[in-house]
Amino acid sequence: MSQKPPISQLRLPLFTKLVVGFIVIILFMVLAGVVVVLQLKTLFSSDQSEFRVIPMAQQIEHLFDSERELAIKYFQTHDPYSEQTLVLVTAQFNAEVDSLRAAVDKEDVRVMIDRLRWHHQRFEEFLDQQSRTVKDNPRYDAVSAMKNQQALMDSIRSPLRFVKEAYIPTLSKSLKKLNQRTSDAMTTANFILLLALAVGTVFAFLLARNFTRPIQSLKAGTQKVAEGHYETVPITSNDEIADLTIAFNVMSERLRQLDEMRMQMMSEISHEMRTPLQVIKAGCYTIIHAKDGPPLTQRQREAVGMIHQSTNRINQFVNSFLDVAKMEAGLMKFNFEESDLVEVLSPLVQEAQLIAQNRQIKVEIKTQDIPKLRLDRERISQVFSNLLSNALKYTPDNGSIMICIERLLDCDGISHHGKGCVKVDVQDTGVGIPEDDLQKLFNKFYQAKNVPLVNEKGSGLGLALVKHVAEAHGGRVSVESTVGAGSTFTVLIPI
Repeated sequence: MSQKPPISQLRLPLFTKLVVGFIVIILFMVLAGVVVVLQLKTLFSSDQSEFRVIPMAQQIEHLFDSERELAIKYFQTHDPYSEQTLVLVTAQFNAEVDSLRAAVDKEDVRVMIDRLRWHHQRFEEFLDQQSRTVKDNPRYDAVSAMKNQQALMDSIRSPLRFVKEAYIPTLSKSLKKLNQRTSDAMTTANFILLLALAVGTVFAFLLARNFTRPIQSLKAGTQKVAEGHYETVPITSNDEIADLTIAFNVMSERLRQLDEMRMQMMSEISHEMRTPLQVIKAGCYTIIHAKDGPPLTQRQREAVGMIHQSTNRINQFVNSFLDVAKMEAGLMKFNFEESDLVEVLSPLVQEAQLIAQNRQIKVEIKTQDIPKLRLDRERISQVFSNLLSNALKYTPDNGSIMICIERLLDCDGISHHGKGCVKVDVQDTGVGIPEDDLQKLFNKFYQAKNVPLVNEKGSGLGLALVKHVAEAHGGRVSVESTVGAGSTFTVLIPI
């Protein structure tokens, strides 16, 4: 049955989640930036009078100098444009003086500003009088007359100096406070920025985790399916990944059903084939050893021998199928007993040496003194028979096979009560196994891509049985291989 995400959850597509997540992060960073700007703005928008009065007094002094220069220029050139500019500057001067008076908060300073205004009015009256005189008498030297009014101009500058001197001590104190406020504001701004960065990073991590967690679960599920374990993947989201997970779970369930059907069919076929195979083997034996009939010709003996050999191969396949079916159903039984591993392996090595003689393959065994192990002799024999058979199958003529048996104290977690383990290496100089096939080599029905390099082809069940039997003994099997150089299968069995 297909799984469905909870109906109560609001379905949000991945694109919507991404957009919403980025919008939240961006808004948070913008908000943090606004807070920082507001924090720093207080440093440059102080409403204290000393920060406004002194710049305004300097501006008024600058306007007065411009006014004086424009008057001299007008008296020298009689230019109407200079006269108009002089009128504008005078008006601006008076406006600035009014603003300055409104900004000050000291009564004695206001008195000085009123005196400044009175003296400037006298200066305006003087300029107006000189302007009329110049118009009536162009030869009149108004510039000299203006320079003679130095006392009047000093009376205008003197109140401005008084205003600035009155606020300089206060400004000095405020600047000292401003340094501390600047330091505090920068500290607060840095804290806000770091906090925004931390929160944004955490939110981004949670957002990424929300996306990657169901994908990782799905990836793990695909790896289990590749290993032959058909398990469903939990649905933890409500988006396109959930749809993909549902489709994957449906596929996994169907594969599991197909695998069960295949194993059941194989088991039934194997059971049905065993009796006819025994009959064929018995018939071959009867034909070869018959005493009441005419003797067989050489060709007939060879044909009967080929039938007998093929029957044995089919019988081995049937037994492998039955073992896999028992393994899958958890019905494979083991009869453990204290046994000498070297004694168990010696007949298998001798048999391999006899087979290898025809192809000039050198088969050697190298052993150490090892204690007896708790083994199922038949199953362990099946393990190393498969490994030696594969080594012979994939090793070219004039190659070599080495079986090394040694005791280890450090067995990477499979040691029993700290007694260590026995390590058995089956090393050959065969065609090797591609790296991509190593992880899948112990799966049922899987064969490496270099199988076509040899004439014989197996069922793909032997190594799956090897792994199951090794793990049933509390051990482990692994493989290392280099294409063109050979392979080494390692079996660890706890002592």
